[in-house]
Amino acid sequence: MAFTSAVAIFLGSFLLFLVQPVIGKMILPWFGGTPAVWTTCMLFFQVLLLAGYAYAALLARIASPVRQATIHIALLSLSLLLLPITPSTAWKPPDGEYPAIRILLMLAATVGWPYFLLSATSPLVQAWFARAYPTRSPYRLYALSNVGSLGALLLYPFVVEPALTTTQQGTLWSVAFVVFVLGSGVLAVQLWRLRFALQTAPVDSQATGTSDKKRKRKQDASAAGMPSTYDRWLWLLLPALASLMLLCITNHLCQDVAVIPFLWILPLAIYLLSLIICFDRDWWYSRRWFSLGAVVMILIASDLSYFAFVDSIRATPSSSPLWRFVRYDIRFIISVYLALFFLVCMVCHGEVVRRKPVASKLTEFYLSVSAGGALGGFIVAVVCPLIFASFLELQIGLIVSFLVAISVFLSDVNQRGLSAAKPLTKKNASVKAESKVPLALMTIVSLLAVFAVVSAQVVSLDLDSKIIIRNFYGTLKVREWFEDDPDHFGRAMYHGSILHGYQYMTAEKENMPTTYYSEQSGVGKAIVAKRGATPLKIGVVGLGVGTIAAYGQTGDTMRFYEINPLVIDLAKDPFTFLSKSPAQIEVVSGDARLSLERESPQQFDVLVLDAFSGDSIPVHLLTREAMEIYLKHMKPDGIIAIHVSNRYVNLAPVVDRLAAANGLQQWMITQNEMKYLELAVSEWILLAPSTQAFEGLEAFGVAPKSWPDFEAWTDDYNNLFELLQPAY
Repeated sequence: MAFTSAVAIFLGSFLLFLVQPVIGKMILPWFGGTPAVWTTCMLFFQVLLLAGYAYAALLARIASPVRQATIHIALLSLSLLLLPITPSTAWKPPDGEYPAIRILLMLAATVGWPYFLLSATSPLVQAWFARAYPTRSPYRLYALSNVGSLGALLLYPFVVEPALTTTQQGTLWSVAFVVFVLGSGVLAVQLWRLRFALQTAPVDSQATGTSDKKRKRKQDASAAGMPSTYDRWLWLLLPALASLMLLCITNHLCQDVAVIPFLWILPLAIYLLSLIICFDRDWWYSRRWFSLGAVVMILIASDLSYFAFVDSIRATPSSSPLWRFVRYDIRFIISVYLALFFLVCMVCHGEVVRRKPVASKLTEFYLSVSAGGALGGFIVAVVCPLIFASFLELQIGLIVSFLVAISVFLSDVNQRGLSAAKPLTKKNASVKAESKVPLALMTIVSLLAVFAVVSAQVVSLDLDSKIIIRNFYGTLKVREWFEDDPDHFGRAMYHGSILHGYQYMTAEKENMPTTYYSEQSGVGKAIVAKRGATPLKIGVVGLGVGTIAAYGQTGDTMRFYEINPLVIDLAKDPFTFLSKSPAQIEVVSGDARLSLERESPQQFDVLVLDAFSGDSIPVHLLTREAMEIYLKHMKPDGIIAIHVSNRYVNLAPVVDRLAAANGLQQWMITQNEMKYLELAVSEWILLAPSTQAFEGLEAFGVAPKSWPDFEAWTDDYNNLFELLQPAY
């Protein structure tokens, strides 16, 4: 039974976490590829995990483990009727409204019941194991369950995602779930054979797994090992902090790079790794060194937050190589935040494991830990968007994590002294007395560090913005620039920290195309080149502030596709590019790809692709399947203008492979000059069926080099990390 229990827990946890990136990638293109898709999925999975643990705790109240197993296996068998888990295309949203509710309903209908039962497997089997083997610790099985979860997460981006389509992934998972149900039946048979021994086995007499003999003797001598109220609160709040930081850091990374499974998996894998380490052996967790490391890394991350804020309020970024490395090198930034997250998780989970109870309280313990994870997810996905206009949860999480880490560090120093390795006894009591002065000094230094961290986060709030609003698709800010310079006075819109449009506020310049869309830019040159005797029809994927409407003339039709309702509202007020354009303006709400997929051919002269979310790349808009949809809407001599400017990723190979796959010619136009916000550095690649479409453009650009070893992105395959580039 011990072997079967281990296999059931490992396979159940493997499937539990494999389904998350599988289903997340399936639905990501349907909801605009925004980071909030993963946040909403994580909220669903965390809440369902909590429900599964509650179900396990309720089922554990039944005296007979055999009866518990019978009920559980019966429900698992019924869940087979819901397979496969691949969601129907009927769930595709018709517009951009209520995306979170639609995601939650779809997940509940497709994967909810199997996931709920899988989540209950680990605590249930551990409870059965504790009854069958009263002298062995069940907590190492929890570490094993996290090994299975971590294995699934690491296997997905390197094996499953490159080798299988999303439909095949869903089918394979469903087959594996059937195997799991059959294996659970074997375990139920073994429980039935041991039914008489299980009825008489003591529950609380098994080893707790702790390496601290003194703590074990104290626990055995206590009245039934009952946890204190303080312990129960920590079981809830510390996992909540770890979960909150998981989603905050995942959001932060996805907003700046791309919403892809690999960036979902990295933080989640680190989260599980900390659980594995902490639950496997008590001595893996060193309070002093992990808490000190967390303090140092949060100080470094606070500096990064400060640099990001200073850079966002400058009209022109700093040219200092060191500044650009710290601010823009994505490898450095990812490393800092992931190291910080690992150390914070070790502190949170290590402190929880130090307070783990005896086996009779096992399901209650896991229920509290799961409730903490769900609480953190609920705060990030539901509470924060309702009460904050921007992503303040990261700043709050950093401050709270810093306070927790520094409290743990000072507590350890206070107990053991600065250099003592053992707990205080009568023999080494002098250590505490000798450490009073250094401890006081460290307390002062700690208070100064807390002030530094809090100050850095407060400064980054950007309180000078005229408008700050937030929804499912991100945070939008409107700032006014050059108030003291009438010739350049204007307002800009930012998505996160990335400029998405600028308009002069003087009557003479208010209809001048600016930033990445100036007359010197690739899109400006393309529109001018297509200008002839007949009016133009121009499609734009990504509205921004509507700058491209400045190129519209009487008789032209300009059709904008925008998924974010708040962007549409801001483009109409306070920006006026749309309202003052002489062209006929059409704004289509919803994901551009889904909208174009449903529409009849539009016959665009120019189609502009510029749908960045922050600096995040909408991968689903740059695949072979997406390009086929775009070409359906183009005139035979039309031009597709793709904005490939990015701080972190070289998108030229992606466009090159798309062009080659569809027999298109390409031309690259780069704008390197910066002038206030009138001109911004930009890089555009133009695609057309023949080079005749580029007549007159040769003087402004070059044919981009070929990338023969790069594979074209598809909906089922895309590898972003081989395109990462330093931006300094």
